[in-house]
Amino acid sequence: MNKILYTIGLIFTFSLGVMAQQKVDGVVKDSSGKPLSGVRVSKVGEFRYNSTTDDNGLFSLEVEEGDYIELNYADIILKRVKVSGNSLAFTLDSKQDAIVDLGFVKRTEETQTQSVAAIYADLLAKNATSTNRVNNAFFGLTPGLHLSQNTGWRNNASLNIRGRGGLNTGAPLVLVDGFPRGITNMTLEEIESVQVLKDGASTALWGARAADGVILINTKRGIYNSFDIDVNYRHGFNFPINKPEMADAYTYAMAQNEALHYDGLPLQYTAKQLDQFKTGMNPAYYPNVDWFKEGTRNFSQNNQANLMMRGGGKRVRYMALLDYKNEFGLLNEDYTHYSERYNSQIRNYELNLRMNLDVDITSSTKMKFGLYGIIGEDKRPNTAINTLFQNFYNVPAAAFPIKTLNNNWGSNTIFQMNPLAAIADVGYVQENRRLLNADMRITQDFSMFLKGLSADIAVAYDNSATYQDIGSKTYLYEVGYLGQNGLPVSETYGTNTTMQVTSSKLSAQFIRASVEAKVNYDRAFQNHQVGASVVYRQELEEPLERNASYYRQNVMGIVGYNYANRYMVDVVGNYYGTSVLLKGDKFRFYPAVSAGWNLSNEAFLQNATNLDLLKLRASWGRSATDGLAYGLSNYFWVGSGNYPFGDGMTTVNGLKEQKLPMRQLELETADKFDVGVDVRLWKNLTASVDYYYDRRSNILVANNKISGMLGISSAQENIGKVESRGLELSLGWSQQHKDFSYYVNGNWAWNDSKVLENGQAYQPYSYLYTKGHKVGQLFGLEAIGYFNDEADIARSPEQTFSVVRPGDVKYKDQNNDGRIDGEDRVAIGKSTTVPEMIFGLNFGFEYKGFGVDMVFNAVTGLTKLLNVANVHQPLRHGKSNISTWYLKDKIRWTEATKDIANVPRLSTLSNDNNYQTSTQWMEDGSFLKLRNLNVHYTLPQKWSKKMKMDKLQVYAKAQNVFSIDKIKYFNCESVSMGYPDLFSLYLGVNINF
Repeated sequence: MNKILYTIGLIFTFSLGVMAQQKVDGVVKDSSGKPLSGVRVSKVGEFRYNSTTDDNGLFSLEVEEGDYIELNYADIILKRVKVSGNSLAFTLDSKQDAIVDLGFVKRTEETQTQSVAAIYADLLAKNATSTNRVNNAFFGLTPGLHLSQNTGWRNNASLNIRGRGGLNTGAPLVLVDGFPRGITNMTLEEIESVQVLKDGASTALWGARAADGVILINTKRGIYNSFDIDVNYRHGFNFPINKPEMADAYTYAMAQNEALHYDGLPLQYTAKQLDQFKTGMNPAYYPNVDWFKEGTRNFSQNNQANLMMRGGGKRVRYMALLDYKNEFGLLNEDYTHYSERYNSQIRNYELNLRMNLDVDITSSTKMKFGLYGIIGEDKRPNTAINTLFQNFYNVPAAAFPIKTLNNNWGSNTIFQMNPLAAIADVGYVQENRRLLNADMRITQDFSMFLKGLSADIAVAYDNSATYQDIGSKTYLYEVGYLGQNGLPVSETYGTNTTMQVTSSKLSAQFIRASVEAKVNYDRAFQNHQVGASVVYRQELEEPLERNASYYRQNVMGIVGYNYANRYMVDVVGNYYGTSVLLKGDKFRFYPAVSAGWNLSNEAFLQNATNLDLLKLRASWGRSATDGLAYGLSNYFWVGSGNYPFGDGMTTVNGLKEQKLPMRQLELETADKFDVGVDVRLWKNLTASVDYYYDRRSNILVANNKISGMLGISSAQENIGKVESRGLELSLGWSQQHKDFSYYVNGNWAWNDSKVLENGQAYQPYSYLYTKGHKVGQLFGLEAIGYFNDEADIARSPEQTFSVVRPGDVKYKDQNNDGRIDGEDRVAIGKSTTVPEMIFGLNFGFEYKGFGVDMVFNAVTGLTKLLNVANVHQPLRHGKSNISTWYLKDKIRWTEATKDIANVPRLSTLSNDNNYQTSTQWMEDGSFLKLRNLNVHYTLPQKWSKKMKMDKLQVYAKAQNVFSIDKIKYFNCESVSMGYPDLFSLYLGVNINF
């Protein structure tokens, strides 16, 4: 009986609510005044009451006077408005009303209280990116996000948010559609938005994984009442640039003799032999091989094609993207096709499929489903890719011929290999990659029981695996030379074996799973909007390696309050646990609070018609990073040599304690403070300014302050501390006048840091302490010139690194003890990892379908070391090469140039003295780069309509176009030798139906 009465009462109450409602008709248009179809309109807190705009942008909805309704377009644009009257007209602006997604909380530019920068699909589409480096499209687009380019085959740029914060790499947490996932294989066409979470109020939502910031990528989803097909194809060309120029055979031989002369050793080449190299008359014994030119081709190619279907009906939305791409390396086809059994060209093939499905199961039940799969194949010679290219630079042109007169691979007793045989005659490595990511979220409206109440449950499962096949073989090489009697001498080494292929084996695997449950309360009444959520989340990550699995669990509360879009407050409390912490002490608490004041909605500014937005923000929050190794609390025993034992004095292997275990373990913790201002004027100008302070504590470091008299290595301790502060500014202007439109966006960021504690041992001189300096501060010797002669060496302080001779680098004796050693190292230059300032500028225009877009990026206040073998350190150890940088671009020390030299003498010895980290090898790492260039033409719509198309665009995009910097022959961001830096050009077509 009680259940019956309760049910009748519930129905009666619900009926009264329905009777009080009225039908409201409305229209939704975009910022240009065109009707917007597919907008979901629903009551705030009761999304079971909803409607969808038709082709004319019209909708009808049963609501009460004073209710708030929410307009949502494809989960991209969001707007809340108060119902007043029976007929309503709304405008959705893709910029002003764009969703700012924090993962568990969604805001707009007007209502966010956190410091979040966003990049949306329209801006990404104007940039170029290679087939596997989607984050190369992020350069220079937003303040606070620093990308550093890494050269190499399929290498992605490294990412940092607001510097590095701590003492480690500072890599941010990356999420795709709300779950931790990689972005390496994504395509630009599938990305809807990129949110960069920078302050403590936004990172606290992600607890012990977010101290270094969060990058949240949302993929595109379907649109109600629509159907759209998008086809994109581009063909790319990669051209090697910034590559060192190595000396020819004659120049190398002359340099080798010069180095031996100044080493005080016998010369290697006679005048007759030098003449043979110069004339090139006897290449079998006096070769002149340009190994890089022989081993590579002028450019490589790649292709990418994708098909996207996007749309929906009244209750279902979908987006499906099928993407195929391939990329080929720079190796010379004459050698990659050397064997009839296999092709060893560096190459990659990949097929990707992404499907996003949104279903309104009932008016009160929604389901979101996502699926992403990859089938990929990578192939290369059975020599590491970087090693292949290092061989080209390392082997001198004069060393040996490609093939001998007997048609064997050439080599000598020093290198014992052939750079081209390492491509052609060693077999291959093939890797087959498989990846499957899946996630599902169900949202239920419970507002029939309590207005504003809803709940989510979500699960995600990711599995990736790599299988490897290796074809192995060895080759025979011949060492040939002319004996003292002038007759040929020949010796062969190695064996020419048949290729052995290993069966396919699992070489890598990674499993990730997540489950999330969330209860939400969302109410809007009069001038008040209240939102709250309680979240439970659990994650696991299990790679193939041992002791590398992570398990995480957290319970979080989120509360937000908004008064009349003027005063906003958000509070977070996150109780977060991670498996790396010690047993019985797994959880930590990460709180945050943020507030905003939208002055533009105050009565005293209502007459400021040109002021669209003026908002002040302030936040504080705590987060951490749990990237620690396991076993820090365990005792480990290691071998300690042998000792005699027993009557027979038998030799027994001994053990000793490795180091003391930790009894208490903390996570590196970040307390972040932020104040900011957001401004929008004249509908066209946007500006944002942020000042932040980040204090890190509990950084895990080696505590070297404990005396060595302890007799055992001390345990690591959470005593490291770093503080960072910075300023960020962004400005944007966009305008359209008839057929001409243009935009300009600029951003600037300044970062400063200070190491407060790093566990460094006692130092006898204050200048030896690395604490008190910037993160990544370079320390080294101060070079003050070169020794002129033996007398100069005799009257100078003793340099202890190696025997010095005239022409070697002379260093300053900082402590005046008469010795140059490790106690003379001081802070030199600036940080080698975190620039002081980062600049970004992107602008473009379009006139009657023709458009140009450019992205510039610059940094200042960064130091780079020049320490690349064969270039900055030539001829070392008697088995390396020399480049024109040392011979032509610099003035090396000789007896004739001693007064004007700017690099030390040549030497065939190790000569550790000359290659110490010092001001000698320090270079300014500042640069200005044109990262991306896009030139496009869109056919007039009347032409494309005749071809049954909605849009036809052809384009040419270029990446890594030019760089103004001070480092020759290398990418100034990645001063290393390996697969070369590339200039990329893409020609493509985009068709929309």
